[in-house]
Amino acid sequence: MTGSLADAVPQRLGREYRSKADLVAETLRELIADGTIAPSARLRQRELASLFHLSPTPVREGLQKLESEGLVHFDVHRGATVTALPLERLEEHLQILIVLETLAGELAASRMTPERIAELRAIAEEHASCSNGDPRIRELNRDFHFCIYESSESPMLVTLLRFLWRSFPMGPQFWRSHDEARREHALIVAALSEGDVARTASLLNEHVVGSMQSIRHDRSTNEIDSLVAAAALNLEQR
Repeated sequence: MTGSLADAVPQRLGREYRSKADLVAETLRELIADGTIAPSARLRQRELASLFHLSPTPVREGLQKLESEGLVHFDVHRGATVTALPLERLEEHLQILIVLETLAGELAASRMTPERIAELRAIAEEHASCSNGDPRIRELNRDFHFCIYESSESPMLVTLLRFLWRSFPMGPQFWRSHDEARREHALIVAALSEGDVARTASLLNEHVVGSMQSIRHDRSTNEIDSLVAAAALNLEQR
């Protein structure tokens, strides 16, 4: 069990949940999504029970919930591990994201309020002010996209996107350069502020397609495995 996980779990124990299993599932889901728990990491039930101050039963039930979502895999010999997506499945998920994110952008462009535009612009500016390697980049990037999703005023669409983002432990834009991402974010903010539905949809489409192209390039040059391994190691050492 990594030190970062041992630190992160106690911080979430004060929240209210419907059941103890939900507490385990929701907490681990968040930590997988934000990269605190890296792909392929082992989730030892006894150690988790100790961290959550619970018996093994709700821990096991929580892990089973995550297994049903595809976030955790059970193996007879290794027990529970965080699912590491094959590259082909990762591309498939990005293709789905293109469709959903483009739809969210189209809806948001016609429904965004001035207050939402100001919020999105503030997030984009804070994201742009980060230097390369800043640990805030991932969370600010997520905030940027979900500000758009929520502005679509479609609860079902937001739910689907939230579920899909959970399949990208490092975030869908993990392979994009920070300079490229902040430049595209500025263009997206401008299109949304003008209420330009077609332009917003086109920019968001290109934004996700760029991530897919980066993945294909890294795979062709055998760089992608080392990128993921380095990121996972960095998270493990925090």
